[in-house]
Amino acid sequence: MSAEGRSRLVWADLPDGVAHLVQEQLGSEVVASVSHDGGYSPGLASTLVTGSGERVFVKAVGESMNTFAVELYRREAAVAPLLDERVPAPAFRWSAEESIGGDDWVALAFDAADGPGPGDPWTADGIAAAVDLADRIGDLDAPAGLPAFADEQFRHWHEVAADPELSAGIAALDPWAGEQVDRLVGLADGWADAVAGTALVHGDLRADNMVTLAGTAAAVDWPSAVSGAPWVDLVCLLPSMVLEGAGEAEELLAMSRHAAAADAEAVNVVLAAIAGYFLHSSLQPPPPGIPHVRRFQRDQGLVCTRWLGNRLDGTRTLEP
Repeated sequence: MSAEGRSRLVWADLPDGVAHLVQEQLGSEVVASVSHDGGYSPGLASTLVTGSGERVFVKAVGESMNTFAVELYRREAAVAPLLDERVPAPAFRWSAEESIGGDDWVALAFDAADGPGPGDPWTADGIAAAVDLADRIGDLDAPAGLPAFADEQFRHWHEVAADPELSAGIAALDPWAGEQVDRLVGLADGWADAVAGTALVHGDLRADNMVTLAGTAAAVDWPSAVSGAPWVDLVCLLPSMVLEGAGEAEELLAMSRHAAAADAEAVNVVLAAIAGYFLHSSLQPPPPGIPHVRRFQRDQGLVCTRWLGNRLDGTRTLEP
């Protein structure tokens, strides 16, 4: 993915108090760092090398940078200890939170990955690895303590239907979606039944949330982890993969053991719900520090509506 418009904090620019907090937790001075500039947070995301030669991945963000990112990090600090060694993810090490200079900071540390994951650019092997990762996550039972995906509310199409300005904005982005709002409301309202299940769901799987561990793809950034249907991660991943040139959505869907067996209507429900989330979000003001996220949400939403329209009516191209 292009890093255009992205601004991520690097180790050298970390406030002294935060750097001290991290080094105190590491038990050693940081002598080198490599920033990982992808993703959708303005905070630190770096592999740090300590004086003893240990490599540790550390992420940190302050409330003054983005309050939502702080809440995500707090949520991940609660979720990460629930994920055992079966989960394809770097092992969690520690979390720390402290008010520094009147600013609340949250930091988390994990085992460092061996390298980037698939998707930059997508190749046949990388596509297979990403689909396999989604399936391997779906093979696992969600640990106790995670919320149910079915309990989340996806009422974005209701908000569009009730707001003429939002309706006009959606219609300007995609005339088909603008004409189908009532139909999309009805589909998205089936969310709870469509995604119900006991499997582990990452909840935000994308190329920038994948790394390589011991020669295979693994997932990072788990604050959105929930329980649900085992195919949901793959369906939610595909819009970004299509944008990034991985191929046609239906062909990618058929590669997944779980998604290929999913009920077709349930897949349509999920596409309708996440299309509403993406397009509705894209029309909101940009969040602090990550202005590029709105365009990415818009483009994913358009992939969703075009894919869904093709599934429902068989008349739409899947090109954004």
